[in-house]
Amino acid sequence: MRGGDISNETPPKIIVLVDVVATLKQEESTSRSVLFKKKSTKSSVDINLKEVAHLWTLGNKYGLSIELAGYEDQGWALEDLEKVMETLERKVSNPFNYAEVYADVDQLVSLLPYRSSLKGVVDMPGRVARYGSYGVELSNL
Repeated sequence: MRGGDISNETPPKIIVLVDVVATLKQEESTSRSVLFKKKSTKSSVDINLKEVAHLWTLGNKYGLSIELAGYEDQGWALEDLEKVMETLERKVSNPFNYAEVYADVDQLVSLLPYRSSLKGVVDMPGRVARYGSYGVELSNL
């Protein structure tokens, strides 16, 4: 809103890769019955609350829309991202507006030029160069 009028302006957006704020742990367990051997995989997520708090402060201060993103080829599924957002909602505060899973890095990079309100992609320090001028480390925000 500007001067009390409703605006159609799109808020600036950043994409945060889930690896920045969470770690996916997959545990395999094997159970045996008389005839069959059954393997099951259980995934759990550890969340870095310090990084989440920093993102919440930035989003609130600058009016940013923050997308939580992950890659299928790194083992992330939309259910995992939604679990992270739900856990944050219940325990602390959730800075993320929505979540999206991309097939791989190339898919996300190919979409970057078409996102007019995108200000940056936050990823791990060794991987920000993948995104060209959009790549940002969280410590630089």
